[in-house]
Amino acid sequence: MDRGELNDLIGRAERSLAHVDRLRSDIASDVQRIVDDIVVDVLRRTSVDELKSYLPKGTRVGGLKSSRYRSAADVYQATPAAIAALPGIGPQSAYAIHAAAVSKAAHEQSVARVRLDPQARTPQDGVLAGRLLTLHAVDARARRLRALLNWLHAVVDPMARDLRRHDSGIRMFFSGTKKKAAADAAAATLERLGADPALAELAGLIDQIDWYGRTPSGDVWADYEREAAAVNALLSEFAPGTSDVEASHGYVPNPIVQQAELVTLDLVQLTARLRGYQAFGAQYALSRRRVIIGDEMGLGKTVQALAVAAHLAAADGVRHFLVICPASVVVNWANEVAKHSLLVPYEVVGDDREEELRRWASDGGVAITTFNTVQRISLPNRPGLIIVDEAHYLKNPAAQRSRWIKSLLDPNDRVLFLSGTPMENRIDEFRNLVDYVQPSIARQLDASDGLRGPLVFRKTVAPVYLRRNQEDVLTELPDLIEAEEWVRLSGSDSVAYRAAVQSGNFMAMRQAAYQGATVESSAKLDRLVELVTEAQANSAKVIVFSYFLNTLEVVRNVLPGTVFGPLTGAVGSADRQALVDDFTRHQGSATLVAQIEAGGVGLNIQAASVVIIAEPQWKPSTEKQAIARAHRMGQLRTVQVHRILAKDTVDEFIRDIALRKSELFDEYARKSLAKEISPGAVDASWSAPTQDAVVKAEQARQRAYAAAETASTVVNKTARRP
Repeated sequence: MDRGELNDLIGRAERSLAHVDRLRSDIASDVQRIVDDIVVDVLRRTSVDELKSYLPKGTRVGGLKSSRYRSAADVYQATPAAIAALPGIGPQSAYAIHAAAVSKAAHEQSVARVRLDPQARTPQDGVLAGRLLTLHAVDARARRLRALLNWLHAVVDPMARDLRRHDSGIRMFFSGTKKKAAADAAAATLERLGADPALAELAGLIDQIDWYGRTPSGDVWADYEREAAAVNALLSEFAPGTSDVEASHGYVPNPIVQQAELVTLDLVQLTARLRGYQAFGAQYALSRRRVIIGDEMGLGKTVQALAVAAHLAAADGVRHFLVICPASVVVNWANEVAKHSLLVPYEVVGDDREEELRRWASDGGVAITTFNTVQRISLPNRPGLIIVDEAHYLKNPAAQRSRWIKSLLDPNDRVLFLSGTPMENRIDEFRNLVDYVQPSIARQLDASDGLRGPLVFRKTVAPVYLRRNQEDVLTELPDLIEAEEWVRLSGSDSVAYRAAVQSGNFMAMRQAAYQGATVESSAKLDRLVELVTEAQANSAKVIVFSYFLNTLEVVRNVLPGTVFGPLTGAVGSADRQALVDDFTRHQGSATLVAQIEAGGVGLNIQAASVVIIAEPQWKPSTEKQAIARAHRMGQLRTVQVHRILAKDTVDEFIRDIALRKSELFDEYARKSLAKEISPGAVDASWSAPTQDAVVKAEQARQRAYAAAETASTVVNKTARRP
């Protein structure tokens, strides 16, 4: 590489970054225009009488009300001199009146919430949505490009004079020996630099940013709905009233906030985009070292915990992390670790737990085990961070598992408890949890502390406990948060499933995990009850959808709290609406169980903010229609969708087919130039397998599992022979 090629590459990188900077500036301008329109609209609806509360006592308003200044907007857009010209209003009063309108405008600007409405689809919102989608595509690449460009400047800039000397024959001729040697060394360094992989990465990033940054999206609103969570997270960076900063900090005192914000997160090992409140949650946990994050269900406690682990891995070189959780979420944790980070998950459960522990000890990563299993294993390494999910399982300190886990936690410097169950009204239980992480604070808590209200209580326990609620931090149009709740069949549910597979009955295979089940014998049912229980603790209403009537009856019989339904195809339309109305009017949390093809169409169920789909559906549209009953205009809370899925079952086939069907639909229903160049572009020749083909594939897989188990048994018996 010569100096001309290098300068050209640097110039291209700087132009690409300037393009991203202009994009950010354009978005900021778009947001400001929308905010200005919101403010003016509010001021127009504010009468001049309402300004009196902003005026100093004794201000003369004279003939203001009978003048052409009818609203606060009229006063705001006028000048003090024009107002002073009105009868009975002097200059001093005019300035006070105008200042009151300005103060009102400033307040409205600080709380204005910019919301993208895919139903209204205004041209102004469409432009903003398109720019946000573009920034979403290039932002991470731009950050990486900027870091590489800074590195390149640090290498090249000190050599600039030597390189110019090397390129000039006359200057080299008249230079001394040392300067000639320095010039030759600089040229050699530049030549080696041309083969550096980082330079190839830099060039590739420029191409990607130029492509994504300059190629218009196809259907902006369809793309927005697909990427709503990420786009709204970006929007919150530009819109002043989109998030309440104090609320996103969980109302903890400023000294603790300031200490947390001193932590500069290193997230090179995290692949997820953090919202502002999630980033603060990670900073808080890192700065306080041993804490409880008690965010409401659906706010991403898992990704915050992974952000903490990713930072420790990248910044401090920590290699070993431990997650202790209920058995029902082990698989889900493994999926989340793999999906949102570069860390490697290990499921330390069952017969393979010792082998998984050895691999974890050797290679590093995230060991995931259960409350019961952790008592039966010996950790070969001390974890750099212990995460306890669903930490309220330890609320009874006298229980054997509680005592065991406390002995494990005590010597560890970093402990993170996660629990979506609010603690404000159960001080004794909360104090027990605090005792695990910061005993000195636990000793300061008294049962009467909970009587002072949740905000005061949170400030009291701020050194150890951070909780944010959805309405505090998710103030844009309600997000749709979808989670796959993977479980592994292990008891009578596994026996029932294998029998259904052997029979070749596709419908029996789909519902085998629930039939005749109890919470103790069904992994799916156990996870479903846990989700409903947590939703109830947060006063949320739930809809449980299933295709099968028998499954609905099983679910209805074991669910805690108030249960409505089942809403099935046998229920007439008038009775259906009456059932929904009763569910909506019910004070407090409740659960509606519904057949997905009956309750999933034609009803508005905005009262529910948690949707649980008991088994995957054969048609993606069936699930989408059901989810749309709750996730629609008029919904005030973020809608959480939980799909309960079982590993190593027909659920995997059905879910994969559904995703492929959705991708195929997207490919043809709304072309995207960005998608066309994606390595994961859809194979247009693919066609969905039939149900019979899925049954045969699952039977073949089960036979393979059985053969592997038999072979393993033979090997083990042989190994034990003397």
